[in-house]
Amino acid sequence: MTKIVKFLLAIVAICAITSTSLSAQKLGFIAGPSLNNGNILTADSKASFLSIPGGGGHAGMMFEYDVNNRWGFDFYVMYELRTMRWNLDYQGVDTTTIFKRQVGYFNVPFHFYVNFPLKNDMRLSLFGGPVFTCGLHGTDWAWLDTDTRRPVTYAQSKIFDKDDGRIVRCEIAAEVGLALKWNNWQGRIGYQYSFNNSTAKSYLYTLPMASKTINYLTQGTLKLSVAYLFDLRK
Repeated sequence: MTKIVKFLLAIVAICAITSTSLSAQKLGFIAGPSLNNGNILTADSKASFLSIPGGGGHAGMMFEYDVNNRWGFDFYVMYELRTMRWNLDYQGVDTTTIFKRQVGYFNVPFHFYVNFPLKNDMRLSLFGGPVFTCGLHGTDWAWLDTDTRRPVTYAQSKIFDKDDGRIVRCEIAAEVGLALKWNNWQGRIGYQYSFNNSTAKSYLYTLPMASKTINYLTQGTLKLSVAYLFDLRK
């Protein structure tokens, strides 16, 4: 985490030093909905997690630098909420467990982008880069019966626990996407992919799983965003 913070501070310092030669410096707001898909892989051959996409959203501040009319870079500081669901089937059990996870993240995406001029002062931008993401809070729910939705157990405080937490708190992800820019407005679509090693050895609040089983979680997030940026030169 410390190295990432130092890297971001260095970017800010470079921006400040070279500000007079840049064609545009913009700061503003970004927000929008997202569609999240989590995939849990487990070494327990009796268990099967069937992923069901869930909704979410994000909002924060965005900073953009055009190095010239062709390319530049941006970074955000944002809060993101992800919701994912699974059907958890376990061999020998004739009922299906519905497993839901909702996690709030602190995200700092950093992108390089390339602009392609269009008509009427519009630009199409291709962007991509790393995303530093760290979990702030999280909740898991499970229901054994899909009709009555009876809770098996409720787990909240240990989702990021150091010893038996269910997922790793911080990670580096990757994101690519497209942006349509017009004056101070931007419409953006991006896909973020991240990988976490789930640390829980069993999901006892749903169905017992084999001891010493390590589970792996990957998360794919499709984001739609609207941004409004103010020109700092004015």
